[in-house]
Amino acid sequence: MRTGSIARQVLRRVVGRITIGSLDVTWSNGTTEQVHGTHLGPHGTVTIHDETGFLRALVGKGSVGLAAAYFDGIWETEDLPTFLEVGARNLDERATRRRRGGWVDRLRGFWDRRPHRMRSDAIREIGDHYNLGNDFYEQWLDETMTYSSALFDSDEEPLAAAQNRKYERLCALLELVPGDRVLEIGCGWGGFAEYAASNHGAHVTGLTLSTEQASYANKRLERAGVSDRTEIRLKDFRDERGMYDKAVSIEMIESVDETLWPPLFHAISRAIPPGGKAAMQAITIDERFYEGLISHTDFIKTYIFPGGALPSLEVLQGLVADAGLAWVSAQSHGLDYARTLHCWAKRFDEAWPRLVSEDRGFDEAFHRMWRYYLAYCEAGFRTGRIDGYQILLERPAAD
Repeated sequence: MRTGSIARQVLRRVVGRITIGSLDVTWSNGTTEQVHGTHLGPHGTVTIHDETGFLRALVGKGSVGLAAAYFDGIWETEDLPTFLEVGARNLDERATRRRRGGWVDRLRGFWDRRPHRMRSDAIREIGDHYNLGNDFYEQWLDETMTYSSALFDSDEEPLAAAQNRKYERLCALLELVPGDRVLEIGCGWGGFAEYAASNHGAHVTGLTLSTEQASYANKRLERAGVSDRTEIRLKDFRDERGMYDKAVSIEMIESVDETLWPPLFHAISRAIPPGGKAAMQAITIDERFYEGLISHTDFIKTYIFPGGALPSLEVLQGLVADAGLAWVSAQSHGLDYARTLHCWAKRFDEAWPRLVSEDRGFDEAFHRMWRYYLAYCEAGFRTGRIDGYQILLERPAAD
């Protein structure tokens, strides 16, 4: 029996275990099989061009191998977020039924602790978010140059308007008034600083470690006419000792690992006075998956954010208390993030011909890696594995 036929038989057994949703599988010989679970759920499709390569990737590197096989064109799908959602929902359902610590968990741990060989030095370097340049993001982010979740009011609302709604809600949480001095930890390209200074008369000091982002933000704020009310500093948040009225951090915590989370909250606490408010927008992971995320290597850690991690809501609450802050409120916007990612993916595909024509050294594997990254995150928000929150904190008033 040929190797491809054997691999197809093994994969057929794996796919046959679907219990939630359904999946159409097209094999390399052109035949298609439909698999229906016993519970309603999303309907996905997948075309496997090389069964042996697909199986080898799964056995060798698990979920990371699945991603790498997609980069290499070993498999394809009409709707990547939905295919990944089908997989995630079924993995979660099986995880609740099996005894934790059984042989499947031990095997997964073995996979994830193995040293993963990257496909090439080029893919590792290109995958580094911080080496891609401002112009790369300008090609596909909206005109606000915002790389965090928007908050949508309707299905028809443009992405830029939804991004400004996100900024407005953060300003409302902080109860900004003209003259407020605000510290922003992780200011990106200056979107919040421009919005808060222009619309609320705030004085915003933004911290970043990116020279390129700082240069872009300074030019942006000057063009907006708010450079007299804003300052961008190339500075580690741990070294900031200034006093402010309020503080904000928008999806910065995810880009650093868990060892830097306590210093982050202590930096926020010492930056505001008793009674001062702080707003945070953060991506969280369901508490059930937190330990696995911290201890295992997944697609995001391997290819996208090697030094990043996601806290659970419970972990955040503990960090807030340890820093002497009070947890006031938290509002979820996970489905808004799924839609934001869907918009980004569409814009990225539309921008791809321009990115390639400018001879940046990007190849099709890079294109597929970014498509997978955006779809992987969208599927996570759809399933609830990950979520987005806007959180209001307060430093308790002195007795």
